[in-house]
Amino acid sequence: MHQVAAELSDLAQVDQMLDHLFAHVDRLDILYNNAAVMTPSRDFFGATPDEYRRSFEVNVIALIRICNRVIPKMIEAGFGRVINLTSGIKDQPNLLPYAVSKAAVDKYVRDLAPAVRGTGVFVNLLDPGWVRTDLGGTEAPEPVESVLPGVLVPALLDDEVQGHFYCAGDYKNKG
Repeated sequence: MHQVAAELSDLAQVDQMLDHLFAHVDRLDILYNNAAVMTPSRDFFGATPDEYRRSFEVNVIALIRICNRVIPKMIEAGFGRVINLTSGIKDQPNLLPYAVSKAAVDKYVRDLAPAVRGTGVFVNLLDPGWVRTDLGGTEAPEPVESVLPGVLVPALLDDEVQGHFYCAGDYKNKG
């Protein structure tokens, strides 16, 4: 296993991360695009252009940049699972930059899915739910471990499923 990291708001770092990754691995079978930023909670009209810009740079543009580099290699190998994390967030006008960026991710995946049909690469969406992470915060109701079964579902698909929205909470570990 090889780990890489980058500041996703800096596309040069994203490209360097991917260059480094592909210099050390021949193929990548599963990609979880999990990184995201959440902007501060604000009045509906109070979100700043910079907050929208940062949300889109990290939550959308970096994700697309990564997909654009990884998916062709998966197609070449005849296999791949791309799980782009999204959000089921709704009725939260105080979090619009985050919510709108995740809506863009949804649209990207749904439009990309038909393009990879029949290649062995499946591209889907996953909503992990509100869990206690750096992004979700300590007030989130669920520990990460409770949704792990649902997080694995789109990576373990045998039958071609494209552009589907999975909610990890639907498979929540009750134990």
